[in-house]
Formats: sequence, C-alpha cells, structure tokens
Amino acid sequence: MKSSVRTVVAAVVIVCVLGWAGLAWAQTKETTKTEEVYVKKTTLVEKVKGGEIDWGKEMFYASGEGAMPPVSQEPNRAKAYLKAKGYGRMMAIANLLMVVEGVNITYDGTGKDYMAQDETLRAKIEGFVRGVEVLREEKTTAEGDTIVKVTVGTRMYGKANPGTAFLEKVAEIASAPEPDRPKPMAVQVEVPQEPPKPVEPIAEPAAPATAEQEGPFTSVIIDARGYKVTRAMSPKLRKADGSEAWGTVHVSPDFVLDHGIVSYARTMEAARQIGRCGENPLIVKAIGRAGGKAMCDAVVSDADADRILAENAKTKFLDQCKVIFIVDPPTYVRSGK
Repeated sequence: MKSSVRTVVAAVVIVCVLGWAGLAWAQTKETTKTEEVYVKKTTLVEKVKGGEIDWGKEMFYASGEGAMPPVSQEPNRAKAYLKAKGYGRMMAIANLLMVVEGVNITYDGTGKDYMAQDETLRAKIEGFVRGVEVLREEKTTAEGDTIVKVTVGTRMYGKANPGTAFLEKVAEIASAPEPDRPKPMAVQVEVPQEPPKPVEPIAEPAAPATAEQEGPFTSVIIDARGYKVTRAMSPKLRKADGSEAWGTVHVSPDFVLDHGIVSYARTMEAARQIGRCGENPLIVKAIGRAGGKAMCDAVVSDADADRILAENAKTKFLDQCKVIFIVDPPTYVRSGK
C-alpha cells in the first residue's frame, strides 16, 4: 500500500512539474503539428489504460484535455488557450505514464511490474516523459466550454526512451547469477490440434515449407497468425514442451536498444519491408502460443526450432535480433493492471 501511495505521489509531482513546464513551452512555441505527419497509425494499435501502443510504428500515444478558463477569470483569450493547452499536456503525460506501465515486457511482467521492483528504473522511465513530444492539439466545444485536447507520443526504443530502459533491465536480470534472479512464472503452452484461422485473414501466396527454403538466411519471420499472440518488448520462441528455443538476451547491443528484440507486422508483405528482414528471410509457421500474464511467446515445432538454430549458426541472424512476428490485429482493451 505504501509503495502504491509513493507511486501515485511521485507521478502527480512529476506530472505537475511537467505540466507547468509544458505551459511555459506552449507560451513560446505556437506551431501545431498535423495528424497526417505525426499521428498516422498502423493496424497494430493496442488500446491500454491511458492511451495506445502502436506496435507497428513502435510508439506510445496518450491524450489529455484542458478547459479554457472563462473570461471572468482570464480576459486575455490567448493566455486562456495556452493555460488550457498546458493543462491538457499535463493530463496527457499522466496518461502516458499509465500506458508505459501497461505495456507487456515479457510473458510474466508488464512495465508496472518491472518499475515496482526497481525504484531507479521507475525514476528513469518517469524522467523520459520530460522530453515527450506534443504531436497534435485540437480545440473543441463541450456544453459551451472550449476544450483543448493535446496528444503526446514517444518512441518505444532509442536513446532516452522507455523500451530501451526496460530491455536493459531484462538483460541485467538474465545476466545475473542464478540465485539472484527472480523466479519466473510457470509457462503455459497452447498448441491446438488444428491450426485456427487467422483473425481478418488476408489473401497472400502460401509460404514455402521450411524444409524447401534455402539459405543463407538474413532473418527469421515467425507467422503466428491465428493464435492471437499478444505483443511484448521481449518475447521468446518456444518449443511445444514450453522450453525456450530463443529469446533470452544477456547483452544489450545498440541495434536492440534502438529497434527492440523483435518487430511486428500484420502481413508477409509488410514483414518483408521491415529493415531487419533482409533479402532472404527464413519463414516459419508457428504451431501455437505460450506465456503467462501475456501469451506473447510463439511456439514452433521441434524440427523448425532445430532448423532456426542451425541456420543461425551460419549467419547469426538471431544474435542480431533479426526476428519478425506476423500477428493478428489487437482486438481487445487491456486494463493495464
């Protein structure tokens, strides 16, 4: 309970400070950025408590609203607008913190879980919102009051972004001596007798069987459509018995910190266009999903797992995290709890 109170108080203090900073920023910069340039989203947007996560663009989004004070309180309507914009930004930042808390990091932990275990990590994540970017502002009217809605967003990965801090923590835990590591949650595996049909199936040429593909391979694409695999910052590949085939990261190479461990796509065409794909990806069809709090790990057959590891020994695409998951679109709203 005390931890929860400290968390709320810390968030309120940070938000208030950032809100007033946002007001000062607003008074010196009046440029409004357009939705077409900055808030164009993909089909992999997941709604969570506080806002949205776009796994296709690897972005966090949140919005907040501020009401313009009446003329009796602020005769100068330009100042009234700036105050409302500052309040809206303050609320948007508070919501963005909730979005980051709700993101899946691994199959057994969300951002909130990791932040609760490490005060330094929490302080670092909260500090990142000081540089959050205002992507859009719009003015609406509700019951005679003028409302300014502010949308903010930040990249998942890269320098001074939340995903980088989380992945560094994941790598730190994985590299710690075994007695010092937290005990992981038991893995649940779902491998249906018959492959389910993908959600919103898209007509595409059938991918060749794994055995028919010839290397050397530049990456691996895991086609997990139909299994409702959820998205996470640090998912794994597993075999049918739940054992890990790949995914534990012990180091933090620059590529991972800038782009994450895997990329997500909705179609094979989109997957091939992702930079980490390269010209000749190994394409593997998942046979199920696994996880705990989040069913974010893809399950592949033992034969395919062996093939992936054997091919990786030749070109090291796994070592470079050149992994892409093709998944179904998000179809639900998570509470973030």
